[in-house]
Amino acid sequence: MLGRLFRRDSPRVDAPSPDGRFSIDPPEVLLAPHARVIASIRGMTGVPDTHWAALYSPLFGALARFVQQLPASEAHHHAAPGGLLRHALEVALEAMKLRRGALLPPGASAEELARLQDVWSYACVTAALLHDIGKPLADQRVTLFSPDHASIGFWSPVDGPMPPPARYYRVEFVTKRRYRRHERLAPLLAGHIVPAQGLRWLADEPEVMDAWLAALQGEYEAAGPLGAIVAKADGLSVARDLSGGGKVQLPTARTRPLSERLITALRYLLARDELPLNRRGAAGFLAGDDLWLVSKRVLDALREQLAREGQTGVPSRNDRLMDELQQHGLLIPNEDHAIWTCEVRIGDWTQRLTLLRMEASAIWSNPERRPVPLDGTVIPVAGAPEDGADADAAGETAAEPCTAAPETNRATRNAPQESAGHPAEPGSAQGYDDLPLPYDIEAPGGGTAIPSTEPSAGNRHHAGEASVGSTPQDDEDEDAGRRFVAWLKDNIASGRVEINTVNARLHVLPQGLALISPGIFRDFDSVRWDKAQKRFQKMKLHLKRPDGTNIWTCRVAKDRKQSRIKVMLIPEPESALGVKLPPPNPAVTLLTENGGETAKDSEKKVGDGQVV
Repeated sequence: MLGRLFRRDSPRVDAPSPDGRFSIDPPEVLLAPHARVIASIRGMTGVPDTHWAALYSPLFGALARFVQQLPASEAHHHAAPGGLLRHALEVALEAMKLRRGALLPPGASAEELARLQDVWSYACVTAALLHDIGKPLADQRVTLFSPDHASIGFWSPVDGPMPPPARYYRVEFVTKRRYRRHERLAPLLAGHIVPAQGLRWLADEPEVMDAWLAALQGEYEAAGPLGAIVAKADGLSVARDLSGGGKVQLPTARTRPLSERLITALRYLLARDELPLNRRGAAGFLAGDDLWLVSKRVLDALREQLAREGQTGVPSRNDRLMDELQQHGLLIPNEDHAIWTCEVRIGDWTQRLTLLRMEASAIWSNPERRPVPLDGTVIPVAGAPEDGADADAAGETAAEPCTAAPETNRATRNAPQESAGHPAEPGSAQGYDDLPLPYDIEAPGGGTAIPSTEPSAGNRHHAGEASVGSTPQDDEDEDAGRRFVAWLKDNIASGRVEINTVNARLHVLPQGLALISPGIFRDFDSVRWDKAQKRFQKMKLHLKRPDGTNIWTCRVAKDRKQSRIKVMLIPEPESALGVKLPPPNPAVTLLTENGGETAKDSEKKVGDGQVV
C-alpha cells in the first residue's frame, strides 16, 4: 500500500531548461503532487483542525517554498528534480508510522505520556522534514535569475526562501563536499521552516527540545528514541528510491552514481586481468552464474582505480563501498551480510576466503563473453559470515590465532544484522537498518520503544552483549571519549566484551591493554567512531609510540600461523580503568619500531611462545 502511495504521488514537475533552470513556484503548486502523503501524515497526528492549521500546514508550506525543486543529492538517492521535498515528506510519513509503535518518553507515567503525546509527534514530523534541510547550504550552489533571465547572484539559504525579484534558479553542486556537514547546519535553518509557535512548543519541553536538536544534527544516539525513529525512517525512504531504478539527475549534475562508477571500474580491471580470475590466489572466481570476489583485495583495487582516474567523492572506507554496492542490488547478500565465508577448491589447493558475491551478468551481459568458468568449486560455509569477516573486508585485521579467555569473559555471539540496504542508507534494501539505533522500534500497530539490550546492527560483529546505548549517563556524557571509556569499563567489568580470544577487540599484554583500532571504537559507535577515537586520544590514557604516533603493531602467532593487528595501548590498565583483567595473552606480541619484539617480551618468550 505504501509503495503504491508513493508511486502514485511521485511529483510531475516541468522539465528544466537545457541549462538546468527552474521557475520559483508557490507552495501549493509544489505540494499538490504530494497531497495523499500529507493527508496520511495528518491522519496519523490525530490533532484537531485548528491545531493542524496553526502548526502543521505552515510547516509544509514553508518547507516547499524553501526547497522548491532542489534534489536531495547529486548522484545518490532522490537526485531528481523535487527530490529533497519528496524525501522529506516520505521520511515524515515513515516517522509517524514508527512513532505509533513507540511510547515517548520511555518509562513515563500514563499521565505524562498523554500530556506529551502531541508534542512528541510534532518533534517526529519536524525532525523528519528538516533532517536534510542543510543540504542547500552545504552541498549546493543556487544561482538566482530575474524574470528576464538575468543573473542576480547566489541564493543564501541562511536568509530564508529564494527572495523576489528572483523568478528562476539553477542548482549546481559543490565540489569536495564535506560528508554529513549538512546535518550540523539544520538548526541554523529551522526557523525558516517551523512556525514560531511550534518552536516555542518544542522549547517548552526541554527533554523534547534536546532530543529534537540532536536528531536534526544526526546525533541519533543522543536523540534517543526520536533519533532511532528518524534514522530508520530516513533509511526506508532512501532504500525505496534506490531500488526504484530509472535514476534521474539534474542537467547540472556532473557526478555519476558511485555504484555505476564502481561497476565500470570492476569491468575495466577484470578485462585487463589486473584482478585475475579462476586460479590459485586469484582475486575472483567465476562459478556458474555467480562471480565471487575476494572482498578486501577487490574493494581496495576499485578505490585505487577510481583515484587513478581522478574521480572524487569516493569513500575511503571499504564498508561504505560495500554499502553502495549492496543498496543498489549489485551484491547477492548472505542473509543480511555483504560477506560470504567460502572454501575455494582448485585441484589439491583449498583456501578459506571472505568473498563478495554478484551475478556474472552484472559484469558480462553477453554470456558468450564470459571467461572460462572455474575448474573447481566455491563452497559457502553454512550460516552467517565468520566473526571478523566484515571487518577484514573493511580493512580491519582481526586477531585470528589468539588463545581463549577465561569462561567469564566469553560473550554470546550476536544474531545477524537486520537489514541489507546500506545500511538500508535504506528500507530494507540492505542497510539503513544497520544504523546504530539504541532503541527498538516496533512496526506500527502497538508496542513500546524500550532501550535495546542488544547492540545496534552496525555494532553486532564484535560487541558481545554490549550496546551503544548502554553507557551510564553522567555529567561528562557529552564527551565521546569519556563515554567510550565508561562503556569500555562497564563492559569489561560485566564480562560482556571478549578479551584474549580469537574474536576479541581487547588483548592483555605485559605492556598494557591493547585495543584493536579502529574496531573497538566502531563497536562503541559505528557512525561516529572516529570522533570517539579522537576524543579518547585527547584524554592521554594511552601510550604513544616513540615517534609520537598513536597506533602500535602487534604480531599474533599460534599454531604456526601469524598475523598482525593495529592497536592503541593503555599502560597499567587495571589502575587506569579500575577493572580486573586476565593474564597477558601469550599469542600477541608488541613490536618495536623496526618490527621486532619489545625487550620486555623477548626476555619472556621461550620455546613455543608461552609466557613463563
